Amino acid sequence: MFKKMRGFTLIELLIVVAIIAILAAIAVPNFLEAQVRAKVSRVRSDLRSLATALESYFIDNNAYPVYTTAQMGTPNANFMLGTGASLLPTFRVRVSGAANEQYQTLTTPQAYITSYFTDPFALTRGLTFSYYTDTAGWIVWSLGPDSDENNGAVSVVASDLGPGRAYETVYNSAISQPSLTLIAFSNTGGGNAYTYDPTNGTTSEGDVYRVRQ
Repeated sequence: MFKKMRGFTLIELLIVVAIIAILAAIAVPNFLEAQVRAKVSRVRSDLRSLATALESYFIDNNAYPVYTTAQMGTPNANFMLGTGASLLPTFRVRVSGAANEQYQTLTTPQAYITSYFTDPFALTRGLTFSYYTDTAGWIVWSLGPDSDENNGAVSVVASDLGPGRAYETVYNSAISQPSLTLIAFSNTGGGNAYTYDPTNGTTSEGDVYRVRQ
């Protein structure tokens, strides 16, 4: 005599699906936030390594490496150009045949670091950290979790600091660093704070930077 097999009812299946959906809604955001936190930790570690390399370079050369942007017309093999990337200052490469020793990078001929770190928050694949020096100091930065490479990571709105003003116009090694402007300045057009702070939200606006203090 065969036993009657009982299957799941539609309501039971819907309850199971609902439970799975609720668990996913809880787990996925936490997983994404964990990814962001891990990237921020990686960025800060890489910036510390860059800071050490820059100071080591200064000890040997009595100057910091020069910087460049694509708009300067100088080839830079260390980052690939995108809409926003072409505006970002970064480390300059040695031009073939150039006699000026300032064209040396941090990797050759003396390896202060083995390779340039890529920015995990950049929209352009392979983009390195941004870098600017005013000869007496330096600032290096990541675009941060808001990934604003193309809409405000470089320049601020005209009403704030003037058209086309960027980090290199905000950073000044002659004053105590990080300056109040770097810490708390924000755009009236959208509140894009320069300093990323996870207490404002894991993917809040702002960039992760390190300066020579």
